[in-house]
Amino acid sequence: MKTYELMLIVNPTISESDRTSSIEEIKKIIENFSWKIKKEDVWWEKKMAYKLNNSDKGFYILFEIEIDWKELKTITKEINLNKNIWRHMFVAND
Repeated sequence: MKTYELMLIVNPTISESDRTSSIEEIKKIIENFSWKIKKEDVWWEKKMAYKLNNSDKGFYILFEIEIDWKELKTITKEINLNKNIWRHMFVAND
Protein backbone atom coordinates (compact mmCIF):
# COMPACT_ATOMS: atom_id res chain seq x y z
CA MET A 1 0.00 0.00 0.00
CA LYS A 2 1.06 3.55 -0.69
CA THR A 3 0.38 6.80 1.15
CA TYR A 4 -1.67 9.48 -0.59
CA GLU A 5 -2.94 12.89 0.36
CA LEU A 6 -6.62 13.46 -0.35
CA MET A 7 -7.71 17.10 -0.50
CA LEU A 8 -11.45 17.79 -0.36
CA ILE A 9 -13.23 21.07 -1.01
CA VAL A 10 -16.65 21.01 0.64
CA ASN A 11 -19.53 23.41 0.04
CA PRO A 12 -19.07 26.19 2.64
CA THR A 13 -22.75 27.24 2.62
CA ILE A 14 -24.14 24.01 4.09
CA SER A 15 -24.77 23.62 7.81
CA GLU A 16 -22.04 22.31 10.07
CA SER A 17 -23.99 19.09 10.67
CA ASP A 18 -24.30 18.47 6.90
CA ARG A 19 -20.59 19.15 6.45
CA THR A 20 -19.73 16.79 9.30
CA SER A 21 -21.95 14.06 7.87
CA SER A 22 -20.34 14.46 4.42
CA ILE A 23 -16.87 14.14 5.93
CA GLU A 24 -17.93 11.15 8.04
CA GLU A 25 -19.34 9.52 4.91
CA ILE A 26 -15.92 9.75 3.24
CA LYS A 27 -14.24 8.35 6.36
CA LYS A 28 -16.65 5.40 6.37
CA ILE A 29 -15.84 4.67 2.73
CA ILE A 30 -12.13 4.67 3.56
CA GLU A 31 -12.64 2.40 6.57
CA ASN A 32 -15.01 0.03 4.70
CA PHE A 33 -12.22 -0.77 2.26
CA SER A 34 -9.80 -1.36 5.18
CA TRP A 35 -7.73 1.63 4.18
CA LYS A 36 -5.98 3.58 6.89
CA ILE A 37 -6.40 7.27 7.68
CA LYS A 38 -3.00 8.35 8.95
CA LYS A 39 -3.80 12.03 9.43
CA GLU A 40 -6.73 14.43 9.12
CA ASP A 41 -6.18 18.17 8.85
CA VAL A 42 -9.13 20.59 8.68
CA TRP A 43 -8.17 23.87 7.04
CA TRP A 44 -11.62 25.39 7.60
CA GLU A 45 -12.98 27.93 5.16
CA LYS A 46 -10.50 29.48 2.73
CA LYS A 47 -10.72 31.80 -0.23
CA MET A 48 -10.28 29.97 -3.52
CA ALA A 49 -8.33 31.15 -6.55
CA TYR A 50 -11.47 31.00 -8.70
CA LYS A 51 -15.20 30.61 -8.17
CA LEU A 52 -16.89 27.24 -7.90
CA ASN A 53 -20.68 27.09 -7.93
CA ASN A 54 -20.83 30.91 -7.63
CA SER A 55 -18.74 30.90 -4.44
CA ASP A 56 -15.21 32.19 -3.95
CA LYS A 57 -14.78 30.24 -0.69
CA GLY A 58 -14.50 26.56 0.11
CA PHE A 59 -14.15 24.39 3.20
CA TYR A 60 -10.89 22.44 2.91
CA ILE A 61 -10.00 19.10 4.48
CA LEU A 62 -6.75 17.21 3.94
CA PHE A 63 -6.45 13.49 4.65
CA GLU A 64 -3.32 11.40 4.56
CA ILE A 65 -4.46 7.88 3.73
CA GLU A 66 -2.82 4.57 3.00
CA ILE A 67 -4.47 2.75 0.09
CA ASP A 68 -3.68 0.58 -2.88
CA TRP A 69 -3.36 2.72 -6.02
CA LYS A 70 -5.56 0.26 -7.92
CA GLU A 71 -8.49 1.29 -5.74
CA LEU A 72 -8.29 5.04 -6.39
CA LYS A 73 -11.00 4.73 -9.03
CA THR A 74 -13.35 3.13 -6.49
CA ILE A 75 -13.04 5.90 -3.91
CA THR A 76 -13.27 8.55 -6.64
CA LYS A 77 -16.65 7.16 -7.70
CA GLU A 78 -17.88 7.25 -4.11
CA ILE A 79 -16.67 10.83 -3.57
CA ASN A 80 -18.37 11.97 -6.78
CA LEU A 81 -21.73 10.75 -5.44
CA ASN A 82 -21.60 13.27 -2.59
CA LYS A 83 -22.98 16.58 -3.92
CA ASN A 84 -21.58 18.59 -0.97
CA ILE A 85 -18.01 17.79 -2.02
CA TRP A 86 -17.16 20.17 -4.84
CA ARG A 87 -13.66 18.95 -5.69
CA HIS A 88 -11.15 16.34 -4.60
CA MET A 89 -7.59 15.50 -5.51
CA PHE A 90 -5.20 12.68 -4.72
CA VAL A 91 -1.45 13.25 -4.50
CA ALA A 92 1.00 10.40 -3.97
CA ASN A 93 3.51 10.81 -1.14
CA ASP A 94 7.01 9.52 -1.75
